[in-house]
Amino acid sequence: MRSESLGQIGNLTWGLARFDALHPDELALPFFEIRAQQQGRRLAILAGMHPNEVSSMEAALRLKTAFVEALERGSVTILPILNLPGLYQHSEFVSPIDGKNINFCFPGKIDGSFSERLAHALVSEWSVGADVVIDLHGGDLREDVAKFVMCQVTGEDEFDAQTRRLARCFDADIIVEFQPGQTKNSGRATNELPRLGRHAVMSEAGRNGLLDEESIAFHAGGVLNIARELGMIGGPHIRGNRAQRIMTAFDKVEAPDAGRFYCEVKVNDQVISGQRLAIIRDVYGGVVSEMRAPKTGRVLMVMTHGVVNAGEWVFSIGPVSHDASARTA
Repeated sequence: MRSESLGQIGNLTWGLARFDALHPDELALPFFEIRAQQQGRRLAILAGMHPNEVSSMEAALRLKTAFVEALERGSVTILPILNLPGLYQHSEFVSPIDGKNINFCFPGKIDGSFSERLAHALVSEWSVGADVVIDLHGGDLREDVAKFVMCQVTGEDEFDAQTRRLARCFDADIIVEFQPGQTKNSGRATNELPRLGRHAVMSEAGRNGLLDEESIAFHAGGVLNIARELGMIGGPHIRGNRAQRIMTAFDKVEAPDAGRFYCEVKVNDQVISGQRLAIIRDVYGGVVSEMRAPKTGRVLMVMTHGVVNAGEWVFSIGPVSHDASARTA
C-alpha cells in the first residue's frame, strides 16, 4: 500500500491510500491514521463498502475525532468510504465498476475483477498487522436493519473467546456467530479474516440511507469499547441495554413475485414459523402472493420500499438462543 499524506496535525495524518493489487491510479481512497506516542495495539476501521450506509460512514468520521482526543497507546487506521466509485451514484450494494458486491468478495483475488482485487488489497495490504478489523455497515436506500454484529467462530477456543468479547463490545440486539466451516453465508471480511487467524467483527445499524444518531452511536460506541478492551484508550466501557441474543445462522427470504410490497413486521421482531410477513399485490391491488416465515426467529433486515422484484432479498430471519451475557468464555 502506498500512502500519500495530505496533512498532519498532532497525532493525526490524513491523505490518500493506493494499493498494489489495483492498477496505478485505478483507485485512491481517503484515509485517517492516528498514532499515540506509546506503543500498543493496531485497530483497522472500515466504512462505506455500501455508500448509502451513511450512519456507519458518519460514525467513522466521528471516531477519527474521538481517537485524536483519546488514543493513549497504539494506532488506528480508518477508511471512511471504501466504495468511492459508487458514492455519488448512490450505488446500492455493488461497485459500479464491475457490478459486484465487495462485501461478498473476500478474501479477494489478485487477478480478479475490480471488487475482488480491492478485497485482496484490504486483506493483504491495508489490514496487515491489525489486531482487529472492524467493518461498519447498515441501512442501504431500501432497507432497515436491526442493530446487530456479525462474527466468525473457528473452533479454536481461545481465539473464539476473544472474538466473542469483541462482538459483545457492541450494544447489539443480536450477535450473529457464524459457525466453523459454514459456507452458506460467507465471503465477508468478518468471515474470511478469522480463517486466516485474524480477528474481525462487522456491525450493522441504520435505515434507508439516513443519518440516524442512534445508529451512529451504536457503531461508534462499540468501536470505542473495543479500543478499551485492547487497552488503547482509557475509561470504563459504555454499557448498553440491548439483549445481545445469539444467532448462529439466518435465512435470506426472497420475494416470490414482483409487485406492491406490504410488509407486516419490523426489524428485531420475533416471528414464528409460518407467520405471514408480507403481502404482494399486483398493480390493480389484487393479492399475488403471501410471504411467510420459513422458521421461528428474529428479523434482522426488512426491505422498506413498497415495490419488489421476484427473487429480491426482502427479509433476513434466523433463530436465536441465549443472551451473549450468559456466556462464560
